[in-house]
Amino acid sequence: MSQNDPSVAATDSGGSHNELTTAVQSLTQTTQVLVATATQMMQLLQNLASSSSVGQVPGGGGVLAAPLAQINTWEDDPFSEATPTQNPAFAALMTVNVPVNNAPLLQTAILDPRPAPTRYARGTANFRYWTAAEALARGVNFWAPLLPAGTRWSTFGPVLQVSLVAGQDLNAFYSRTGMRFFQQTVRNVQVFSGESPDVVCHELGHAILDALRPQLFNAASIEAAAFHEAFGDMSSILSALQLPTLRQRVLAETQGRLNVNSRLSRLAEQLGWAIRQLSPSAVDRDSLRNAANRFFYQRPALLPPSAPASQLSSEPHSFARVFTGAFLDALARMLTITGAANDTNLLAVSRDLGLLLVDGIRTAPITSAYYSQVAAGMLQADRVRHHGRYRTALSSAFVQHGILSPAAMTAMAAAPVPQLKAVPAPAEALAGTVGMAGVSGFGVSTGSTQILLSYDDGEDDAHRRGAEDAPELPIHSVVTEFGLTLIVHAPAETERFAVASAAPDQGSVETPAPEDAARFFVEDLLRLGQLDLRTVQNIVPELSAAVDVRRREKSHELVDTSEGPILKRRYFDCGFHA
Repeated sequence: MSQNDPSVAATDSGGSHNELTTAVQSLTQTTQVLVATATQMMQLLQNLASSSSVGQVPGGGGVLAAPLAQINTWEDDPFSEATPTQNPAFAALMTVNVPVNNAPLLQTAILDPRPAPTRYARGTANFRYWTAAEALARGVNFWAPLLPAGTRWSTFGPVLQVSLVAGQDLNAFYSRTGMRFFQQTVRNVQVFSGESPDVVCHELGHAILDALRPQLFNAASIEAAAFHEAFGDMSSILSALQLPTLRQRVLAETQGRLNVNSRLSRLAEQLGWAIRQLSPSAVDRDSLRNAANRFFYQRPALLPPSAPASQLSSEPHSFARVFTGAFLDALARMLTITGAANDTNLLAVSRDLGLLLVDGIRTAPITSAYYSQVAAGMLQADRVRHHGRYRTALSSAFVQHGILSPAAMTAMAAAPVPQLKAVPAPAEALAGTVGMAGVSGFGVSTGSTQILLSYDDGEDDAHRRGAEDAPELPIHSVVTEFGLTLIVHAPAETERFAVASAAPDQGSVETPAPEDAARFFVEDLLRLGQLDLRTVQNIVPELSAAVDVRRREKSHELVDTSEGPILKRRYFDCGFHA
């Protein structure tokens, strides 16, 4: 959260820039080779270690006797209660094999000291390291085969850096310098946000979405920002479903009806509990956010910038729940369509929905009605990939949450249809995905090609770029009601689908102009104290005093350019609290 975050630093021009670019490319290529080699070595070591065991690891310090190639971790969160209590008991630990990240271009590096892998007791730094490492690897291994080949992080550097204890706070965040987690003691309970697989996979979701669609990072749009938060929560849910034990527990708990309150729908229960002790209405009563909800779409501009968790507001974490609720409903109905709510079908459906999400994001233009464009893109992807098998599940979920209006569903009959296109996959992108290529629902179809959806309007290669040359949305100048004039990256891409979200009473909402959507976004930042005004000269003192005091850390700043101050994002945070 530093004001000197290199994600907003200006690059040099001329020859020095070209030399730097060449050097970075050379280092990146070298790093990719080293990472691929390291991955293969780790896999070999894991196979060797799994065939042997030890009776007791020397040294103590919370270490338990265990096989060398296994670690202890949480299943989805340190807390898991069907009915919330004031003093929750810790969840049971789970034992898994040492995690291995199989995606050479999506490697992560935890900056904290790396302990030897074994079964550590909870409450130790060594346990926290491995539970975070397991969640990171599981999340990457789920998403990587679904992404276009060659997808790399949009960070400064080829490896995503992770700090597990970056300071005192009930928060976690993703920026283009890496992922940061925090700790704080509440009611004598030490809460480490990086200890929760839910929180880790949420922040990883931000990184995955930024890699896939970096144009969203600086988008001045409430819907784009909220979708980023929704994707984080969807990442937590889908990553959790890759665990056989969790699938079995959820199926038993819900009796196959996934869109009800369960350990799957309750996200970040411990972090939510901690925030609730300080601000009871800031989060859901049983978690940070519960995906089993019935929130209905409303125009963000007509919502308050903040509200109790029981109500909808335009704050991105709050507004994200509209899309996340529709997602969970769609997941539940897709499972029903398979004919049997069993472990095998739930795993397959999780992968099918993950790929449809990626397809929708890749093909949806970033407009001021971004929710409806992504939803339409997912419907068309299902039409081509699955011959409309999941159409009813998807459309009913989107309509019931107001993301698509009834009129929009009628318009989908004439919507453009993508084509399946075989695209050569870079060899380095496939090095770690051997064995996944033939899995049903994954984008990679053979060892050398990948089947992607195409609308024949030019390939977007943003997923192959880093932070230094990440593409941006068009810039527009906006004047806020606070009297502040600035430049923003507005959600002004040309819409692909003639769709809109539903009005709460009847009909469809009117899609705001990109400049208006951007202005609403900036004004919300000002009201929430999320915009750092100190970085720009000649700001009216009264404005700074009125809107710049609510939060110590700011998610956005203004960067001086020759054309005027331009709005840039520093990070996505997950705290959702004042």
